[in-house]
Amino acid sequence: MMDLFHGELIFISSFVMVFLKAMQQQNVIHGNWVMVPFVSLGLAVTEVAIVLFVVQSGWSAIPWMGTGAGLGAVSAMWLHRRLFKRDK
Repeated sequence: MMDLFHGELIFISSFVMVFLKAMQQQNVIHGNWVMVPFVSLGLAVTEVAIVLFVVQSGWSAIPWMGTGAGLGAVSAMWLHRRLFKRDK
């Protein structure tokens, strides 16, 4: 059984990882070259963190991870559109 602290760590790590993946995808699509290396480093940190936390928690990590991932993707889409708004 996982405690609340590990659940929160998995949620935050998953949120940040998917947020960064979505931002990276937008960076590649829109040619934001400068951001790519920095986002890549953040992705490396969050991926290692998730592996470490999930190994300790097992299957009980799924709801925490799924919720964090979904909110991370939506948040990244929203923020990227606000930061890199292109006039039409």
